[in-house]
Amino acid sequence: MSDLEAVYDMTWAEFQIRLFAYKRQDKYDWLKLRELMWITYIAPHQDPKKMVKRKEKFLPLNEKDNSSGVSEDAKAIFMKEFEKYQNAIQNK
Repeated sequence: MSDLEAVYDMTWAEFQIRLFAYKRQDKYDWLKLRELMWITYIAPHQDPKKMVKRKEKFLPLNEKDNSSGVSEDAKAIFMKEFEKYQNAIQNK
């Protein structure tokens, strides 16, 4: 039996459990990689005033760590400029 056939034979609950385990293992691998990247980032003793102070801001892995979203004002400005661009293309 191939791996794909084994997946097709799984129940939905078994698939969800395996998916949860895969995501947990993948996140653990990313945590290890982030730690290594952080050490490499701070090792050259760059100017500390320009460096990111926390690992979570350096490479966010959670939704809550990635709080630097785009504001509504920035979205409105972008859409306004995008409409100008579309009008300029259509009028050529």
